[in-house]
Amino acid sequence: MKKIIALLLAAVLLVGGCAQDGENSVGNSKDAVSVQESQASSIEGESSKAASESDGLFNEPGELPIVNEATTLSIFAPGNGEYSWVDNSQTIELEEKTGIHLDWQIAASSDNVTDKISTMFASFTMTDIILVGVGSRYDKASEAMFGSQGLIIPLEDYIDTVSVGYKAAMEELEGMREYITTPDGHIYSLPNVDGSLHMQYMMKLWINTTWLDNLGLDLPTTTEEFYEVMKAFKEQDANGNGDPNDEIPLSTVVSTVGGGAQIDGFLMAPFQLTPNGDKLYVDNGVVTYAPVQDGYREGLRWLHQMYSEGLINPESFTQDLTNQVNINESGEEARIGAFLGLRPGFACDLSTEPNSKKWEQYQSLAPLTGPDGQCIAAWNPYEMYQTGMTFISSNCTNPEVAFRFIDYLATEEGSMRSANGVKDVHWREAEPDELDMDGKQAKYTLLDADTTNQTWGQLCGLVRTPDFVTSVTTNQDPYADDVKPLVGRQIVMYRASKEHEKVRQPLESVMPTLYMSEEDAAEMALIKTTLQSSQNTAMVEFITGARDLDSGWDAYKQDLENLSLSRYLELLQNAYDVSPFAQD
Repeated sequence: MKKIIALLLAAVLLVGGCAQDGENSVGNSKDAVSVQESQASSIEGESSKAASESDGLFNEPGELPIVNEATTLSIFAPGNGEYSWVDNSQTIELEEKTGIHLDWQIAASSDNVTDKISTMFASFTMTDIILVGVGSRYDKASEAMFGSQGLIIPLEDYIDTVSVGYKAAMEELEGMREYITTPDGHIYSLPNVDGSLHMQYMMKLWINTTWLDNLGLDLPTTTEEFYEVMKAFKEQDANGNGDPNDEIPLSTVVSTVGGGAQIDGFLMAPFQLTPNGDKLYVDNGVVTYAPVQDGYREGLRWLHQMYSEGLINPESFTQDLTNQVNINESGEEARIGAFLGLRPGFACDLSTEPNSKKWEQYQSLAPLTGPDGQCIAAWNPYEMYQTGMTFISSNCTNPEVAFRFIDYLATEEGSMRSANGVKDVHWREAEPDELDMDGKQAKYTLLDADTTNQTWGQLCGLVRTPDFVTSVTTNQDPYADDVKPLVGRQIVMYRASKEHEKVRQPLESVMPTLYMSEEDAAEMALIKTTLQSSQNTAMVEFITGARDLDSGWDAYKQDLENLSLSRYLELLQNAYDVSPFAQD
């Protein structure tokens, strides 16, 4: 029977194609869909039978070992040059604790992970558990496609009946279950949950407080005050080296991977909310594109004023991160007064030891108030949930064993082990007088010990809720001599995010990444590529003055419409309307 299924499935994949690393396959024929449904039904029947025959196999959920008799799971994972998953100390410990032996199939570090997985899918030789890894995780359209084709199994029943780790997370975190549930009602991917607050508030601006002190200036709170500070940085030898012409008031980089570096992000918010990445938000249930709104035009007008007065680095629209860091690190004094980006490393050399100390000069600016009184921070809590990286395949003869194993890694104990290592070697329970990032009693204290080949890192989905992330003992002074720079910067970014949290956009206006069919996703991706390129080019032209904002605005909007902006929004609206996020 399995050989027959394998042959049918291989035929389906040859017809429909496999999505690889952000690419989506195009539509299958009706016959192929029928085969998928038949195949999925057969697998579901086999899985149910296996589960019923293993009633005595398990201990109660949350108890270890997971199984009462030796059980083997096959597992695929990407290679990692610093780690050997087979003899990793966590692997050895997991096998002892759970009673489950892991039979590894490991890709070479140089391999394309999604290519390897596609080959497994096409030949129906999937391992029981498939770990994609954070760096190669599949998009939502691909994940839904694999589920509909019967390659990976639905997991929601296990979440509801035997889960400990993921069930607890879903009870604590609003929107988590909705975000990982596909339109057909199934959950196919167990996410990696990263509750680091700064990831939810990417749009940050870092300002040099040493320069402010040198000039006797306060932190700006409005767009007008920010403009005046930038003028002072340009005109008054802010870095104090005797050269009044080497200061760059404001700088950023060309960002193709997010990171909050967009010049129309933080600085646009006082005029028009413009979220990170796709620049989308939801307005009373309507998916809305920020760059065609009137507020966006007024923000461009303000940015053009600053550019025309030499307050914005003209290299901002062509330079990469390395160039910006090199400029700021080129002399003894910092050269950049303010920069956009998620973290201080966007303008300071933090890649080598000893790290540059210049990062300590910069403080994240709280969201600015615009001329009409608007003060808002872009927010995306769904950045916590990294889907498309952990699957249980339809080849698995006892998927409950596989699920319970993965779910254990999602418990606080399992996540602590994966992320930080061995208790009392790499971390310990906090003492009563040790405080966390919020100044409250800490729960854990990290120890200075090498974790190489001692953890799984983010190989498998962890669950680190915001409370979990902040529960580690923290020196309340991020710049103290005994604080490692990496830890200090985490504290600084966390506190910056807390300021943004005070004025964050409403949850109902946040546009999540949505599930959609592979056909719609492929069409949307084609439109998005040209649309974003055209919009970004026009934005730069408006800011630099190469294109007149008043006479060219209507033509700009028509250009985007000619590139199928309406169809782009229609595809997104259709997906939004059938999602759990749609407003009543």
